[in-house]
Formats: sequence, C-alpha cells, structure tokens
Amino acid sequence: MAGLKYITMTQLFWDTLEQHRGHHRYPEMRARVAFCVERKIEDPAFRSGSDYPFAGKNLDGIWHCKLSVNPDVIMFYTISGDTLNLAMVGSHHDYPHQGKHLQKAVPFARKIWTSLDRGHVPSPEWARIKWNVPADITRSFELEETTLDHLAQIEEQLKLEMRDAPIFERVHGYKLDDADIEVFTEWLAETDRALEAIDRAQERVRAIARGKEATSKPIAAFAPKFG
Repeated sequence: MAGLKYITMTQLFWDTLEQHRGHHRYPEMRARVAFCVERKIEDPAFRSGSDYPFAGKNLDGIWHCKLSVNPDVIMFYTISGDTLNLAMVGSHHDYPHQGKHLQKAVPFARKIWTSLDRGHVPSPEWARIKWNVPADITRSFELEETTLDHLAQIEEQLKLEMRDAPIFERVHGYKLDDADIEVFTEWLAETDRALEAIDRAQERVRAIARGKEATSKPIAAFAPKFG
C-alpha cells in the first residue's frame, strides 16, 4: 500500500462528529481521531483490535476505528491510493455486529460511499468553539474548523486578558496582579501561546478559503491538524 499524502473529510463526517461536541469525553474522541490519522500516515496498513477493515463484500474497503467505549463511538474511513478519507462517525448500531442486523450492511455501505462521492469538505465552519481559559485554546482541535470572525472574537478576548486578565479573576476570584509571580508569569505565557495558536489558525483558515475559491472540488494536502 502506497504512502499517504492527502486527507479528506466528508460533510457526513462533520455532521456526525458534531453530535458529540458537547460530551465531556469529546477531547478524548478527537485525540483518538488524531492517533488514527498519525498511525495511518506512518503505516497505511496498520491495524489493531480497535482499528481494522470490515470483512465481507458489502463492506469491503471500509475501515472502522473505535473512538470511545462509553459512549459507543466509532469512526468510519477509507483509503484510496494516497488519500485517507474520513467518512462518518457513528456506533456499532450502524452496521452488522456480532452476527446481528445483517440487513444493515448494504444501506450502511451506501451511506459511506455516497458521502465520499459528494466530495471533500475541508472545514465544518463551527459557529463557536468551547473554551474557558487560554490553555483550552492551545489544546483545541477545532481552531481551524471555525470561522475567521469567531477567531477574531477570541483574539480580542485574549488581548484583553493580556491587559486586564478578566478571565483569571472570574476563574480564581482575585486579580492576577495579586497572584504569586510564578502564577502571574505562567498565566500570561499561556495567554500568549493561545494568541500564537489563534494566529496560526487564522492563516490556515484563510488557506482553506483560498482552496475553496480555486476549485469546486478541493482536496487538502495533509497537514497535522488532527494531531
């Protein structure tokens, strides 16, 4: 199997992923997506007990990777040539499992292949991303998946934090100026790292927008956005 050079995401992938954004284990799910992508870049044939292809003619070519046990969340994807295609997020209830629901195979496969036929969607353009403190920004998987307007809003909040630290006061109940020097220094350093992350994300989102304008069916050269 040739090495991978590209990664694509379907609209179905984003729509089904969105259903889990409010769950407290969502960061773990995103980390598992990142791990899956990283392993496939290293070795497209890699498989494990939680990441392997389906068997049987109806599901041939479709892989599934476990993202969470509780809740039951699985990512479905395919590999075509040098491209990894993230197609859908679902559960064991979507396909035949342990000899049950065999009638689901054909409609499930049709859903996956139809989503891929509709083409690459580089960003879901989330209206908002969840964060409470600057460190949440530096750890976020979603900075490149929101809009430039929302990134600009976050940037202004972080710049205000560098000046007046209202978030620190809200979280800790006292002013940053009254904190120990180590706490004071680290909080501002983390805020600065968050601003740098926003700056990088803005450049990437602009690049995605340029790609959309350049072609009606864009494909994204692999960038480590998931990891």
